[in-house]
Amino acid sequence: MCSNSNCYVPFFSYYWPFCGISAITFQLILLYLIYYRSPATLDNLKCFLYNTSFIQIILVATAVTSQHRLLSNTNSAAVLTIGPCSYISPRMCFINYHIFMATSMAAGSAIAITVLFRFLVLVQNQVTAHQTYFMVFASYIAPLALLIIPFTDTWDFEAVQKVTSIEHPTYNLSIYTPFTGFYNIGSPQFLSATFLLSIGAYGIPLGCLLLTRKVLVLIRFHSHMSDRTKKQAQTLIHGLIVQSMLPFFCYIPSFTGYVFSQSTGRELLLCEHLILASSAFPGLVDPFISCYFIVPYRQAVLEFVLPKRQSRITTVISNSTSGYN
Repeated sequence: MCSNSNCYVPFFSYYWPFCGISAITFQLILLYLIYYRSPATLDNLKCFLYNTSFIQIILVATAVTSQHRLLSNTNSAAVLTIGPCSYISPRMCFINYHIFMATSMAAGSAIAITVLFRFLVLVQNQVTAHQTYFMVFASYIAPLALLIIPFTDTWDFEAVQKVTSIEHPTYNLSIYTPFTGFYNIGSPQFLSATFLLSIGAYGIPLGCLLLTRKVLVLIRFHSHMSDRTKKQAQTLIHGLIVQSMLPFFCYIPSFTGYVFSQSTGRELLLCEHLILASSAFPGLVDPFISCYFIVPYRQAVLEFVLPKRQSRITTVISNSTSGYN
């Protein structure tokens, strides 16, 4: 266990630049694959893939810009920021924090509507452009509310700094000063935002898992799908399941630790950092999930990484096919 309140800071000072550069690079590669390597069968799905990727780029960018940790007090909460935004102003960092939280919820919503899209395709046989745009628009309602609500609350950063120094006398806060935070965690605005976050943290992963299970059942007993189409559809749904599990493992533990610390006043040093790190983690690994479970993207990556192997496989398939002519 760390005795120094800032013992994890050196690690995350290296982690965040690595995470930011890697995640945005992988996301750009995914955007390239979506644009250039998507077959006609994925035309409707591309809108959701674009939406998820763009959101996750913003998610990672705001996380790297902030590099904050949350420190709970009895009646307030400090947002300790050490990222690039701290060179601008504390107010800018606090705004960046709220953008990150809203984007984090939007990232979970983006995965949820992708699962819903696949469900509707199987139930209705097709999803219209109007329905697609409506689902994307509706997925931003809760994140926008989460973004706007804190701006209607009272911001008193000096009071938060004084209370934090008194309630955490063993903490070295000099590297964060001046920092920001929530002056009154009992305010209707803070409670409303926390309620929305709890819905996103617990509701979205559980809802996605239940819906993907129904989708797999529908695919299995779909009478108009060939075996090959069923296999491809199941592979895509397995990818969505993994994407759904990411928020389940990333959001729920960190948010639960935050609520525990906020309600009990106990200091959870590592949890203070992991709330940000775990929330941004899907933006780092999601491109790998998409590239693995969406077959055309997987093939494109393999062609680039192992061109000779893919050339041999293509030659074997061509020779095998010509033998049946």
